[in-house]
Amino acid sequence: MITRSALHRCIIGYALMLILMVSVSGYSIIQLGKLSNAANIALKVDQRTIDYSERLADAFLSEVRYAGQFNVTRATEHHDQYIQFRSDFDRYIALLKPLAGSSGMVKRLARAEEYHAQYRQLFEKEVVYINTKHAYAETRYREEKDRLVDYLLRENEAFKSDVQKSLQERIEYIEHAAMKSQKITLAATLVLVIMGIFFACYLGAKVSQEEDRAPSADPIARTRLLRFHYWLKGFGASK
Repeated sequence: MITRSALHRCIIGYALMLILMVSVSGYSIIQLGKLSNAANIALKVDQRTIDYSERLADAFLSEVRYAGQFNVTRATEHHDQYIQFRSDFDRYIALLKPLAGSSGMVKRLARAEEYHAQYRQLFEKEVVYINTKHAYAETRYREEKDRLVDYLLRENEAFKSDVQKSLQERIEYIEHAAMKSQKITLAATLVLVIMGIFFACYLGAKVSQEEDRAPSADPIARTRLLRFHYWLKGFGASK
């Protein structure tokens, strides 16, 4: 029979293999959860934020275009279109605020909203002057509005650049974490294979040694085997 010490070594070895296997499985599950969360944020949050930012810029440019057309034509439909796109701008800025992932992004949205409010105030003053047919400094108002348009678009572009940078960092994190997890899993698998082969060879060698020692160590067992062997020969001869 296998000695008790050899059996203990085998049990300890296979217990270590089991612990390593469970550890690798747990690590893989945790890493997959982190990667899934990062990918979800990248696809559903960052990409949606970029989309809203582009829609915000489009709404504001349309708002500026119809405001300029109203200044020229004094047509009510142009003013109505201006109000519609102004509402779209307010809606998109409200959607972007909860998605801002840093204090810098929040400040950029706040400044963009402030520039939009100043532009709105200037245009509403122009509407009052136009409707009451009062003369006003059109050139100064136009230059001030152009300056606000430029400031707002710069802030929006910087905001979108920050989001794109954040998205790129998340993608790099996913790639790095995936490669790291792959290397650790591969290394652990190799260790398990080597340990399994080692203990299998060790156990097989012990069993072979015990089988070789059994006849010489136990004369009674050897005598019984010989009697059994002769009985088989005699049984065959009787036939």
